[in-house]
Amino acid sequence: MRIDHAQLRALAAVVREGSFERAAQSLNVTASAVSQRIKALEDRVGRLLIKRSSPAVATPEGQVLVQLAEQTALLEHDALHRMGIADEDLPHASIPVAVNHDSLETWFPDAARSFSQQTGTTLDLRLEDQDHTVALLRQGAVLGAVTTLDEPVQGCQIHALGSIRYAATCTPAFHAQHFAKGVNAQSLAQAPVLVFNRKDDMQARFARRLAGEDLPLTAPTWWIPSTRAFVQANLGGLGWTMNPLPLVRRHLEAGRLVLMKQRAWEDVPLYWQHWKGDVQTMALLTRAVLDASATLVRKKR
Repeated sequence: MRIDHAQLRALAAVVREGSFERAAQSLNVTASAVSQRIKALEDRVGRLLIKRSSPAVATPEGQVLVQLAEQTALLEHDALHRMGIADEDLPHASIPVAVNHDSLETWFPDAARSFSQQTGTTLDLRLEDQDHTVALLRQGAVLGAVTTLDEPVQGCQIHALGSIRYAATCTPAFHAQHFAKGVNAQSLAQAPVLVFNRKDDMQARFARRLAGEDLPLTAPTWWIPSTRAFVQANLGGLGWTMNPLPLVRRHLEAGRLVLMKQRAWEDVPLYWQHWKGDVQTMALLTRAVLDASATLVRKKR
């Protein structure tokens, strides 16, 4: 069985853009043409490939073909550029990569900048919690991911990057009000806390470690899904939270924030996982990621 590349590209575009209309715009064709290509592909493989929801998502079988589409596009782009025969008719390659918010706010932009300078290729960044980016890799929605998973996904290579250090911080006034008698189960149950979203269990995990108990974090909670807003809310005294140390180091040094207690931090190991395909573009992206991650915390040998 042979699969039409135009149909594959249409499938990947619908999943990437979330709708047939936006996929049509990205491919510079009509929505009807996209629908016809998807229908023809589904008829050919005898499987439903797209769930017609909002946003449109791939079925498990569709995820396999989306991954094939992304890999094929990258291979085609890489091969023609290495041969020096790429032209304006070649579909633009933008590598889909899953990155956690805090890496994007700290070290990852250096990797993107270096990669762009070397290749001129763009990245299609998908933001997700570091514990969940690997799901996008398994689904075939991305070809690389910054993740906390230390076991390689099938068909992927893995590289240890080091750890991003999170410091438990609050303002001096907040500390005096809530933790003057110590950081314990009672004070942690009453002190307001900042949490990124429902997938973020870092504060709860850290609180359990400090309190020495396996207790849920039941304190008043601010839900703030923005890394930068986290810092501003922390500086404003709304609550305590875990911040990436690079983002709050200067505030700690200036005394605007303090650690909740001595050595109140947690190191979260990060890994770079990517498709194993022998593609020069992916090799250059991996080198850029490894170089930029040199600012992360390394284990002492």
